[in-house]
Amino acid sequence: MNWRDFLSLAVRLAAGTTEADWRTAVSRAYYAALHIARRLVADLNFAVARADPAHPSLVYRLSNCGESAGEQAGRDLETLRRLRNRADYDDTPALTQPQGAAAVQLAEGIIQVLDAATQGPARIRIRDAMIVYERDVLHDVTWRP
Repeated sequence: MNWRDFLSLAVRLAAGTTEADWRTAVSRAYYAALHIARRLVADLNFAVARADPAHPSLVYRLSNCGESAGEQAGRDLETLRRLRNRADYDDTPALTQPQGAAAVQLAEGIIQVLDAATQGPARIRIRDAMIVYERDVLHDVTWRP
């Protein structure tokens, strides 16, 4: 599965005409960003939880990755999850087209940062900072060489 397809779908849905379109856009945008974050962390040789523990695990690691853009991406992923929860579970207040479009833009920004993090020296700095975070804060090192 190419998780970026969820982002393409979210873009189309955000331009839709119904609240169901906009709510679904938020949800798909979140899952695109979440799965791309999962792939990055797994590619850095960290264990990645499935289901409910996956989200906080990714947010904590990204938010403490030692790169300001990556740390912001972690915080933005948390914001996007809150928006996704609202879109999927709260029938009031109404979710608007601009809110759906803003969620898609937030996901696009997260993915752009994560894509940049897969390259060059930033990749090593992020990996090393995540190892230190796991060791010193979480006391649970999941990284494997």
